[in-house]
Amino acid sequence: MKTVVVSVLLLMALLLPLAASYASAQSIPLPPPSPSNSAEEPRVAPNDRAPPKIEILTTELDEGKNVFRVKITDDSSLQVRQVKFVQNGQLATAGLFRDQNDVYKALIDIHSPSRVIEVTAGDANGNTDSTFREYDIKPAPDLLSQIMNALAQIPHTIQNMLGR
Repeated sequence: MKTVVVSVLLLMALLLPLAASYASAQSIPLPPPSPSNSAEEPRVAPNDRAPPKIEILTTELDEGKNVFRVKITDDSSLQVRQVKFVQNGQLATAGLFRDQNDVYKALIDIHSPSRVIEVTAGDANGNTDSTFREYDIKPAPDLLSQIMNALAQIPHTIQNMLGR
């Protein structure tokens, strides 16, 4: 019986790091929330001549799919909110969807050598602004490296399980 328990623990110690590593091989970001069915009443602030303020919140991008976050504030309702980037040699545009507290998100699929993301926002009074940020796109780790890293963790995991 003791041999079976030790065998099961050893098997778990071998498979757990592999499963955890495989699960984190490529994290898939959640899609942006779908637009609500209720139409928001446009808010037009009188004497609003200032463009929306755009603050890019995303600090780094990985090769592949990413959730791009930006904060846009304005006195009037936003009519235009979009992200532009190069995808497969073509200019791609993604809409920004409202999250919470004036934060907007877009799901983008970016690959090297693309590096620049442009954000454009426009309000109900016709005021628009654009800003951009340049990124170093981090390459996605290959599966073999992830497996080797998981195997290297096995002795440490066994040591932790045995309490040494």
